[in-house]
Amino acid sequence: MVMRQRVGVAAAAAAALLLAACAGQDTPATTGAAPATTVVAQPAASPTAPAVTLPDRYDPERDPAADLKAALALAKADGKAVLIDFGADWCPDCHVLHELFQSPETKPLLEQNYHLLAVDVGEFDHNLKFAAKYVNLNRSGIPALVVLTPDGKVRVATNDGSFANARSMDSKQVNAFLTKWAPKR
Repeated sequence: MVMRQRVGVAAAAAAALLLAACAGQDTPATTGAAPATTVVAQPAASPTAPAVTLPDRYDPERDPAADLKAALALAKADGKAVLIDFGADWCPDCHVLHELFQSPETKPLLEQNYHLLAVDVGEFDHNLKFAAKYVNLNRSGIPALVVLTPDGKVRVATNDGSFANARSMDSKQVNAFLTKWAPKR
């Protein structure tokens, strides 16, 4: 029972830090103060800790900078990479890629190694300044993928347009990309 309480307190503390990061508030990590608790382990789903939800669909109302900040906080906590998927709801290839991400062959690989963050680019008129920090949409088309380290460094960006024709891809091809760029742990 004591271990369960410690894990619950640790999970709640981790969730509070993530929520503060999403809201842009100072946290012990950003102010230099000592953290209130040490995270021992975080269960996959804690009924007491609010979940940080990253968009896996293109939502024009989302703030990609805030979402990325939350994704990087999660990545720093668990060592996964951040996979940014730039696209739009009108894009058939983006829909196909989303379905491939949800397939039984790909979803476990994706969940094991990445925090997926979908960023809406509209009709190439939305979130373009944010996208330009990571990928050249003029060359890549959409969907365009970017893999970031937990520190926010770009490991790869599909500036070659390799996913712009996702409708001709299968899970094996997507898995090859995800495996190649998965973090070495």
